[in-house]
Amino acid sequence: MNEGSSRGPIFKTFLSAWCLSLALSLVLALGSGEVGADIYQYRDKDGHWVFTDVPPAGVGEVEIIRDGRSARTPVFRDIEKEMTEKFPPKSAVEAASLGTVTIRTVLGLGSGFFVSEDGYILTNKHVLRGDESQIRKTEEFIARVDDRIEEDEAAMANAENQLKRMKSELDDYRAYIDGIKNPRARREAMEKYKSQAEEYSYYDEQFRRRKREFEERKSEYRREKGDFTRKTRMAEYEDRFTVVLKDKTEIEASLVAVSEDHDLALLKADGCRTPYIKPGEPGGITQGMRVFAIGSPLGVSDSVSSGIVSGYDDAYIRTDAKIYLGNSGGPLVTTDGKVIGINTLKLITQKFEGMGFAIPLSLAFREFSTYLKTNPW
Repeated sequence: MNEGSSRGPIFKTFLSAWCLSLALSLVLALGSGEVGADIYQYRDKDGHWVFTDVPPAGVGEVEIIRDGRSARTPVFRDIEKEMTEKFPPKSAVEAASLGTVTIRTVLGLGSGFFVSEDGYILTNKHVLRGDESQIRKTEEFIARVDDRIEEDEAAMANAENQLKRMKSELDDYRAYIDGIKNPRARREAMEKYKSQAEEYSYYDEQFRRRKREFEERKSEYRREKGDFTRKTRMAEYEDRFTVVLKDKTEIEASLVAVSEDHDLALLKADGCRTPYIKPGEPGGITQGMRVFAIGSPLGVSDSVSSGIVSGYDDAYIRTDAKIYLGNSGGPLVTTDGKVIGINTLKLITQKFEGMGFAIPLSLAFREFSTYLKTNPW
């Protein structure tokens, strides 16, 4: 195959694209009244430019040529179709996992799930803002550590002053020895001086080692304290979050609302159709019914644990399905793949193995009725 034949199709594609681009530029420049539609320009799978006056779908990034200018615009993404094709569900619970996501914040990872096909995501408030009670306990602990550091620093300064006095007394004693004329007395004094000098060297070495360790630990503590303070302050104002889908791809979601009274928050991902978990009947929750907690416990995404509804506790759904750090914000679903609650990590959960809690979904829909259907059932 000669060089001309190998590059011929590519050259022709480039030439035709160039000619069309030139023609479009001329038409737009002349201001023809007959050309009013936008022109969409994108590269096909082989990297060749394609021009069309029909909005393309599923082709990646598109440029719109409008009034002689081009502007990049995000393409509508059909996430529901993508996830279903990549992970054909073999059960209702697997279908529910398509709508479950991992949420990445400055504080770490949590879970959430789509509750509508237009991108609304429910999660826990503490996933985004941090657990208020835990933050308060940490701040109280930090205050105690700061007080202890001040006490230790004062003790270190006192020990250092004692060593300085000890060294000064040794130096004075050495000068005194130099003035002794009697050889025997001088020899006895030198032996005493050496014993005291050895004792001083031992205490000085111990002090320097402990002070070095203290400074290293204090420096590490202050870095951790600064990191904690920075992240908690950033979390107060963070309003855009990275959402990781089942296939590990990422989209961005913005904060819509945070509940004042409940551990709930609502996010929204725009420009996409999303797989969502259908709500279960609130009246259909019965003690002993089988349920599944879906989420990202301890950073392990797309994980499912099973259990039963064991009862209610202060309006929470209590379950023995395991809910760990990272599970918070994920859905609690029934065997038919419908969501009945938002998993949350209460303080009591951390004290008793195998006890989990979920906020009833009906409460979340009432809380965010401005954005979600008041009665999706």
